[in-house]
Amino acid sequence: MPAAGSFNDGQIGFNSSKHGPNFRNTITFQALPRVTGAFRYSGLGDRKMLSIDSGYTFWDRSFDVRLDIVKENKLLPEVTLGLQDFIGTGKYSGEYLVASKSIFDKIRLTGGLGWGRLASRNESVISKAKRTPPKTGFGGLLNYKQFFTGDMAFFSGLEVQTPIKALVLQAELSSDDYSYDHNVSSYSPVDNINYGAQYNLTEYLNLSAYYIQREEMGLRLKVLGDPKNSSAGNFMEPVPEPFYSMPYEKKDLKDFYINKLSEDLKTQKITLISSSEKDDIQIVTIENWHYSTNAQAFGRTLRIMSKYVPLKYNKFKVIISEIGVPIVELLIERDKVATIVDAPNAELLTKKITKINSAQRTYKNFKIDKTIYPDFYWSIYPYYRIHLFDPDKPLYHDFGPRLKFSYKLKPGIFLSGAIEKSVVTDFDEIKRGRKGHLPAVRTNLKNYLAIQDTRIQTLTATSIFKFSSDIYGRITMGYLEPMFAGISAEAMYFPINKNFSIGAEINNVKSREYRQLFKTREIKGMANTNGHVSGYWDTNFYDYLTQVDIGKYLANDNGATLTVSRNFSNGWKIGGFFTLTNATAREFGEGSFDKGIFLNIPLNSVTPFETQSSIYELIRPLQGDGGQRVSIPGRLYYYISDKSERKISNSWAAIWR
Repeated sequence: MPAAGSFNDGQIGFNSSKHGPNFRNTITFQALPRVTGAFRYSGLGDRKMLSIDSGYTFWDRSFDVRLDIVKENKLLPEVTLGLQDFIGTGKYSGEYLVASKSIFDKIRLTGGLGWGRLASRNESVISKAKRTPPKTGFGGLLNYKQFFTGDMAFFSGLEVQTPIKALVLQAELSSDDYSYDHNVSSYSPVDNINYGAQYNLTEYLNLSAYYIQREEMGLRLKVLGDPKNSSAGNFMEPVPEPFYSMPYEKKDLKDFYINKLSEDLKTQKITLISSSEKDDIQIVTIENWHYSTNAQAFGRTLRIMSKYVPLKYNKFKVIISEIGVPIVELLIERDKVATIVDAPNAELLTKKITKINSAQRTYKNFKIDKTIYPDFYWSIYPYYRIHLFDPDKPLYHDFGPRLKFSYKLKPGIFLSGAIEKSVVTDFDEIKRGRKGHLPAVRTNLKNYLAIQDTRIQTLTATSIFKFSSDIYGRITMGYLEPMFAGISAEAMYFPINKNFSIGAEINNVKSREYRQLFKTREIKGMANTNGHVSGYWDTNFYDYLTQVDIGKYLANDNGATLTVSRNFSNGWKIGGFFTLTNATAREFGEGSFDKGIFLNIPLNSVTPFETQSSIYELIRPLQGDGGQRVSIPGRLYYYISDKSERKISNSWAAIWR
């Protein structure tokens, strides 16, 4: 049963529990200090029907949300309002208002009122009323007409801290009789009192055992993560150079100082693209391909510049580029840096004297380092893929090697690709296929996933360029993703000093053959030409970014996608999206409309060294054909956004590391 309270702001949790024919897996995210969201995937039931071969009769997907109305203090209890399964099939649908209070830090009492599933036990009901059954239709709809209607029941709980610090004993009076599951489950508890014990193995990991309604034993594993404060440190990184108040004299250098500057930057895993001098300003263009924050790359560059650049250049301008295209410039006076670099608050003082602006489209008299173009890079590493939510088998896996390469011809122009080969996989066993009545632009995914032979994931030629200081362009052509090939063009207005940007994209694509080599195929009714106008707003509110995309989707439907994500300064990203188009719920099929959640975990948060690599997972409760876009490798916002003034400023603490 629910209890009041929440995680620390920004924390993410996963828990898995099992008792009887009930297997629940929940991802929880503390989206705001008082708002918690959750996604639940549950196997339930033991009747010999539907998906019983998977071990359970039915697999359910649902979303919860909680709001802390009152935070606990000396006098008042914590009070939480919650909606359970407010978007879903209604199997777990219920609402509650619950209060919890700690006494002497040893006992925690909970009492609450429940509706829906949380008022299904007759002896717990304290108020009778009618509740209309949910009209789930194809599922995935908001059941708002049911909220806080029908019978109201009382439930309660007790937690006792034992002399063993890590052990907590629990008891609860349940108001759920599991009658909501009777069409798929024979489970029918005889008692409403449950007992449990929770053992906290660490701050972020606990294991619980419980005895439910005098019939069943259950287990639960709970894992917490803290994206907001996650860091493994970077103690394996080389110690940075000092900031030199006096550079090396020319007579002491065996080579031109720019060449020495370039060599030393390479040792810091920073590439010098070009350089120039203007009046008393030394200008360099760099590319940061190693550090997780551009502030740290800026600081490392300043140190090397102070070592070699003659004193007559009193100002340093560092232009940070992406694929050789200048994005943002930072200007600072070297003599001021020399006086504050060793101060206790050097980071703050340095920020005050640094000017951050959009980089120009071009710079006169720039000398490009011709030794870095053309540049060929390749890597081979293991990949993994998982396929979720097939009711016949909820989890499929695919492992194998992936070969990636890029060939940079000149600034902004490059070729890239990725080739895969499945080694350990059961993707060829996936059964779920087409659904709905739209052109099958995505629901034939299983035909692509079933290919185990060597295949081309992507193979593209890309040009990124600038129309002006704040307007960027991109053209990408080739095999854009495993399912589609063609050409994509994009333009974006992205002022570095603003918190908004606007972009437009148009694509002309064909569906690729299932074998994923070089051939294409036709999909009847598909919008070969499609595109969107996109708006991005960095809200500066708890690191939230909102994105709206309006346009034509692959299945020839028109509509809009809203994406909201919390982008932590250390690279963690957690968010969700939904798409509404003119495709009806019947045309879309099960799920009614496209929606999902995603998570990006930067590897530098768990490794003792800097890296820009990350793990990205997208979770769609159900894959449909409505609201689907082409997956373009390297859209402009991906290249530019981490170089905005706000992003750099938020990570400024890393400048002198």
